[in-house]
Amino acid sequence: MSGDRLNHALRPSTPIRDHRGGEASAPGQPHRGGDPGRALRRLADIGDRTAAHLWLTIQPDLLTATPDPADAPLADIWRVALQHHLDGEPQLAAARLAMIPIDAAGPHAVQVHCHAAVHHLIEGDIERATTDAEEAAQAAHGCDSPAAHEAYARLAMLLDAATGDASAARRRAQPAEGLRHADVGLFRLMVHLDLAGYLLGVGDASDALRHAEAAVRLAEVTGDTGYEPYALALTASAKCLLGRLEEALADSAAGQRLRELAGIGADEAFSLTTLGMVHRRRREPRQARKALESALAILGNGQHRPMSRALILAELARIRAADDLRAARDLAERAVTMAREPDRPYALLARGWVALLRGDTDAAHFDAAEARTGATVGRRRATLIEALQLTVLAAEDPRAAAGLLDDAAALCRDLGDPAQEAAVRLIAARLQGRQARRGAEGAEQKLRRCGVRLDPGVADGLTAITLRVPAVVIHTLGDFRVFRAGAVVPYGEWQSKKARDLLKILVAHRGRAVPRARLMELLWPDESPSRTANRLSVLLSTLRRVLGTGQRTSGRGAVLADRGSVAIDLDVIDVDVESFLTAAEEAQAAQRAGHPTAAGMLIRADELYGGDFLADDPYEDWAQPLREEAQVAHTRVLRALAQHTSDTDQKLVYLMRLVHRDQYDEDAHLELVEVLRAAGRHGEAQRRYRAYVERMRELGIDPAHTDAPGTSAGSGSRADSSAGPGSRVARWRAPAMLSRPWTTEFGDAEIPTQRALSFQSLSKHPV
Repeated sequence: MSGDRLNHALRPSTPIRDHRGGEASAPGQPHRGGDPGRALRRLADIGDRTAAHLWLTIQPDLLTATPDPADAPLADIWRVALQHHLDGEPQLAAARLAMIPIDAAGPHAVQVHCHAAVHHLIEGDIERATTDAEEAAQAAHGCDSPAAHEAYARLAMLLDAATGDASAARRRAQPAEGLRHADVGLFRLMVHLDLAGYLLGVGDASDALRHAEAAVRLAEVTGDTGYEPYALALTASAKCLLGRLEEALADSAAGQRLRELAGIGADEAFSLTTLGMVHRRRREPRQARKALESALAILGNGQHRPMSRALILAELARIRAADDLRAARDLAERAVTMAREPDRPYALLARGWVALLRGDTDAAHFDAAEARTGATVGRRRATLIEALQLTVLAAEDPRAAAGLLDDAAALCRDLGDPAQEAAVRLIAARLQGRQARRGAEGAEQKLRRCGVRLDPGVADGLTAITLRVPAVVIHTLGDFRVFRAGAVVPYGEWQSKKARDLLKILVAHRGRAVPRARLMELLWPDESPSRTANRLSVLLSTLRRVLGTGQRTSGRGAVLADRGSVAIDLDVIDVDVESFLTAAEEAQAAQRAGHPTAAGMLIRADELYGGDFLADDPYEDWAQPLREEAQVAHTRVLRALAQHTSDTDQKLVYLMRLVHRDQYDEDAHLELVEVLRAAGRHGEAQRRYRAYVERMRELGIDPAHTDAPGTSAGSGSRADSSAGPGSRVARWRAPAMLSRPWTTEFGDAEIPTQRALSFQSLSKHPV
């Protein structure tokens, strides 16, 4: 997101004012008396798109003129409907509009049909809106009122925009001429918003983004700022479809911030749904669930389109699959039951993904076929891409059906969505197995660059392919978590903390058999083995049940136990620390061999290191050996990355991480000082050198020499070329002579002015 937009999103909150300088009321508040035209314009000022469309298609002289007796019934219909809208009662307005007589003519008939068309247009019922527009055209043709013809012409242009006919909208150049000068900008804004909304619906994200960004600029220029949050939500939706997820998240956040500052309630459910979809595509279930549940709560009054609720329920179903597959299934069923076209294929898709994660491949295949047909007919390319993925993964032999993934990748390229294309490529590579390992790594890196997390969780193709083999994934680097079939095993299913501790101990032994007596000693150190043998058997039963989906055709489960010992089968369970150690070893071997992919492999190994092994058990002796082995391996990876990268800032990041890991790492300290000096950042170099001096003196080491503690200060000078990293730092020189003292956070200190200032003299200087 550009800096000017960010500043705009954080500007101070000010009340939105109408074009006459009055302060506008919030949408949905009942209108009591006064001028209905003025009240309608106020609603249009604060982001009510229905009010804006009504205002643009209204005949102002009909608002105040007394109708002829013959026209009184028609005038009563549309005026009462207008009053219901002003009072925040759109359903009552729709019921009133349905009372129009057949073959009505005259200006009031034009007004009634325009009002009905606007209502159906905003509701998304384009077919009925078109029918109402045709009735308005006939009524306008039967009267000689210029205002009636202008109202219909503007309605026709708005309808062209809502149906995506941009060329027809451009051909109608005259409608804006019948508007007040102050309303021309609002009219153009509505055209851009309607075109963007239609194009998003059919998956034409590039053109949708163009119109949405034009709407954002126009809203800022014309002062119709009530529409900025909605326009930003449209840009976020378009960028989400284009795989520009970081930008989409920024636009969503900016829109929500503007909405909160200005107190804009119109289209809030749409904005929150968009935010939830962006988080879902980024595979961030917690943030997505919060936004989607808030959107669902806004729709709780029942005055909104059922298909909007179905879309939110479908998104929630995919999110809840991360923690509760039963709740996800119920949400998906509700979405399918409630959905109408064009949202039904997406609801079917959500139900199919949830069914696949639950292991019901037949139901998943059925939903995939129906969603694929609906998406093809409705030209919903984004939905079709996922329907093709689901078809492949739900097939009896996914490898045989993998050719459909090529079609999905081609659609991604047509749509311009690099994130989804990378996801399709990753699924294809995972289906091929180890022979496509490099292709999988490249797709993973591309997904990360697009802002997509790769942890299994939300119901989609990435989770489904990740969970095929193995079925159980154990995270031990950082927080301890166990994933089964893509979802975190609930804490209550373990029944006791000892069962989790037993699994941790077995993981720490890296698949080696652990004597039962040793396990009982570690789990119950103060109790007799005769009392704890049965307890261990109970824990093993719990562990088998928790890890039960790891069974193989050979009959071996995840837990291997006999009368004397217990172990876990690392061929059945995926343990992140094992994956990291393997990746670190392969990356360093590639670097030593000068392989061109070494840099990428080192970065991948660094990304796999999510924290220290079993960080929540820092004092357990049995965890210490593997924790130290992983730490040493990660330190080597960081050193290799610092040596490999030529980017100064990135090199500094790696070196500072090394110093943070081990504050007594002398080589890392000295290289950090040298890199800062080479970059001309002498103040930082001095501070880092002081920190190095303090750490070395804590160990009793003279920082000016490489001698071990207790040796003579005169031996082993760092100026010696054989002194290793220290010899590089010995050649450091201070900046040129200064005309005034340097000022640091330690206070003012007179720095020696000779050009050949050595680190030894600097370390002895009384700062």
